[in-house]
Formats: sequence, C-alpha cells, structure tokens
Amino acid sequence: MLLGGLTMSCSDMLDTHPTIDVDKDRILKDAGSMQVALDGVYATMYRRIDFVTANAHQCFGNMAVTLAADLMGDDMVQTAQGPGWFWKDYCYEQRQRYTAKIWRCYFTWKYFYEIISNCNYILSAVSTVSGDKAEIGDIAAQAYAARAFSYFMLIQSYQQTFFGHEDLPGVPIYTEASGTTVVGKGRGTVRQTYAQIDADLEESLRLFRETARPRAHISHLDSCSTHLLRARVALVQHDWAKAEESCRRILSGTTARLLTRAEATVVKGTYDDANPKNWTTGTTPFNSVESPCVLWGAQVLSDQGQQIAYASFYSNMDACTDVYYATESPKCISNWLYYQIPGTDIRKGWWNGLIGHPRSIWKGGANIDYNQFKFQWADQKSCLGDYIFMRMEEVYLVLAEALCRQAKYSASRDALWEVISRRDTDPTARTSLDALTGDIQTFATTGTVVTLLDEILLQRRIELWGETGRIFDILRLAQGWTRYWELAGGEVSNHSNYLEKYAEYLAFPPDFRECILMIPQAEIDNNPAIGPQDQNPYVQ
Repeated sequence: MLLGGLTMSCSDMLDTHPTIDVDKDRILKDAGSMQVALDGVYATMYRRIDFVTANAHQCFGNMAVTLAADLMGDDMVQTAQGPGWFWKDYCYEQRQRYTAKIWRCYFTWKYFYEIISNCNYILSAVSTVSGDKAEIGDIAAQAYAARAFSYFMLIQSYQQTFFGHEDLPGVPIYTEASGTTVVGKGRGTVRQTYAQIDADLEESLRLFRETARPRAHISHLDSCSTHLLRARVALVQHDWAKAEESCRRILSGTTARLLTRAEATVVKGTYDDANPKNWTTGTTPFNSVESPCVLWGAQVLSDQGQQIAYASFYSNMDACTDVYYATESPKCISNWLYYQIPGTDIRKGWWNGLIGHPRSIWKGGANIDYNQFKFQWADQKSCLGDYIFMRMEEVYLVLAEALCRQAKYSASRDALWEVISRRDTDPTARTSLDALTGDIQTFATTGTVVTLLDEILLQRRIELWGETGRIFDILRLAQGWTRYWELAGGEVSNHSNYLEKYAEYLAFPPDFRECILMIPQAEIDNNPAIGPQDQNPYVQ
C-alpha cells in the first residue's frame, strides 16, 4: 500500500517523526499542534516534490495534477516536448509507465493518499486533544474537506465519471489512522467512493456551521470553498439542485467577489527573440491570493520561492522568462477556442492571437501564436507566484449551469451575465444571450452555440482555462472530444499532437480509456486486496 503517515515538515517536532510510526499522542496533543499538522497538509499541496525520486519537477501538488488534466484535453496546447515535463500527459504516454515510481500514475496516487492518511491522523485525535472545542471542530471540518477533495481528485483520475459508471471499480477508501500496520482495502465501486466524498463534505459543512470561526488564512479550506467543492461533485453526479444550493450558500457567505474588467486585464510580459536574456514579466490577477476573487489558494512566501523555482506551475507556464521549462515548451490556447472570444472581450488579451509566429519558425520563448499570458510569475527573480485553487467566477459558472439544467433559464442567464458583463467592454453586443434557452449540449469541442447550455460551457472553457482540469469536464459531459479541426480561411488546429496514433483521433469517445490513469504497480504489489485483475483496462 502507498498510504503514508503524518509526514509533514511544518515544524521541527513533526520532522522528528517522518514515518507512519508517529507518536500521535505527542504530535497531536492539543488544538495548536493539530492545526500545525493540518498546515503541513496544506503545504503538501504546493511545496512537496519528494513523492517521486525522479521527474519531481512535474509533480508539485494540486497545480501539477490540474495542469496534467488540462493538457490531456482539447483546449490547452503544449507547443513542443521541450525538457519533457508534462509532454507525456499531453500525448497520453503516462499510462504505459504505471510500473515505475517516477511518473503520473504513481505520483497522483501516492500524493493524494498521503494527504488522506494525514487527515485521518488528525481526525483520529479529535476526541483526545485538549483545547478550545470550537477550534478543534473547525480543524476537523478542514480535514474532512481536504479528505473529500483528495478522494474526488483520485476517483476522477483513476476511473470514468460517476454518471453511468456507478458500479465500475472505484478507489480504496480509508477513514481511520493507519498506524504501523496498514491493512489494504479493495477498490470498491465508483458509487461507494462518491458516497464517502459526500459524507465527508456534509460532515465538514456541519462542523463549519457549528463552530462558525473566521478563517485564519486563505490557504485553509472553509465553508465557502467546501461548498464549491460540493458543487463540483454535484455537477459530476448530475445533482443540479445541490450544486445550485451550494453556490447560493457561497454567494451569501463570502466577501470574495468577481474581478472587474480592469482587474481581470492581463499585461503581457515581453520576450526578445534576439536576446533571450532580455525579458519582462507582465501582470495578471491570477498569481496572487490577494485577488478579490479568490476563495481558496496557496500563498508562496519569499523564503519559499527558491525552493519551488523549477518545480512550479509558473516555470511551466510563463514563457517570457529564462526559466527554460515554459520557454522551450510554451502552453497555448487552442486556436478554435481563441476565436470564440469577441474582440471586445478583455480575455482575448490573456493569450497571443495569430501573430505570425507559427511553430514551424518558432525558436523558443513567448513569441508564438496563441501563447498564454494568463499565468505569469508575480516576481520571477524571487520565483514568487501564488496558486489559486478556487475563485468566484467558477461559482457563477457552476450556478449558471445548475440553473440551466433545471430549466431555470432566466436565472441562469442572469448568473452567466455576471461574468460576461465583467469581461466584455461592450456587453450590449451580446443581445443574443437574452434569447438563449435549452439544456442540451449540441457540440463537444467545436461547433456553434445553439442552446444556453452551449454558451455556459463555452464561457466556462474560456474563463477557467488552465484552472480546473479540462479532461474532468470532458469526462463528466460525456460528449467526446477532438484535437483536430479546420478553421475558416484554411487555418487548421494548432495542436502539436492530434493523437493520430488512435483511430478515433477525429472524434474521441466519451469514455476514452486513455483519459484514465492506471493503478500504480506498487499498489498492486503491496496491497493484497488489489490484484492484477483489478487493474484499469490498458487499451481502448
């Protein structure tokens, strides 16, 4: 089994017991030490890279998992292999490496199960620690939410979506501290996994209501971020009413707000093709937890930046700097999606357009057609840039979808308008939105907006590009997808890999097996409850 113990590095006390043989009574003796332990869980989400012995620079927590999931889809283009990071995610070549302990199959599994194990330790101490009961309850609420988040990411990564696949194998469920003897568990079912996620979310929200404590730091999960997690899960389960309810709870309970047009405007950094040492970092609201839209994120402090300089989301995204990862392998928006953004929409400035630098003449850096500038270092010299895990724009987009699915079209349009009106400098030009109805998705990757649901899903793809893992939406929407298209005027898809090795590359099926990671061989070797017969199918 790959379950870990209380292995955080938040304090010297925790560092003295870095294995599963933890003296729980000493480490989790009071509410203060309990929060220190949980802060270690949060630090794991962006700072730990020691889950693998190689390839660690593409294994840096939540953002690494999300970036891999985005690159597995249709809207994000990886221009070139470059130094190699994330290329195998983009080309669906991670699955075949499930026997090694240095690739995505192993990392994602071990990473989230360590978070789960640490949360289990924290929760096991609730009845014995001393201190303020409300504080202890609030910490427990955070731990339940973090555990739910981890199981949700695991089940989305290692199995098909919930709806229509309820009885397929899920992931092993552990809710008790492992101690020194770990008894392996089987995969269970998708339905059972989601039942545990739901139970953890409800218990978390109950405790948040009961304790009613203000959040100490933006890195901590709270009632509102947990409600957005609950809404994400509800979308996958097609529980539209629950998704709506959670979004409304957020709107009535947070001080976070949508970004204005000015705040959401990105200033692009510059890159000098003649002298790559000549570059400037631009400005963006998507690299700081102080952005008013943030519901949950990780703040990177000045003494931490150098620790994660290369093993960083921004080192893989900001192609304006001389950190060679992104410079040699820029991330671009698909040209089809780019052309769905009106010229009056400030989001068009989050990317290059067709600037006359196709991949065929590009030598490196940010000066390439459709390169992204949404995610740039806040300060590359100090390797600073916060991670935003959740923001308010997603709340409105989820609410719009949930309302549309319930045929509440007027309210759905209102929710969608809250986002569009803060992005388009001429929102009145969007008068066609007033007439849109319908909860049928009429196209998958490319097509023309026909229904209100089409427009909502399109706006979601534009606004949340690079933030929520596009492949997870592709799976839950069950419409299939493609990476190849032809645009008016003769321009073809700018994807550098159409996945032509698959016969279905023009139209991938909704339940494409290559989207699902393999169970790591180490789990099969070490868990007697999971055998070779429990492995995910290897080929379509």
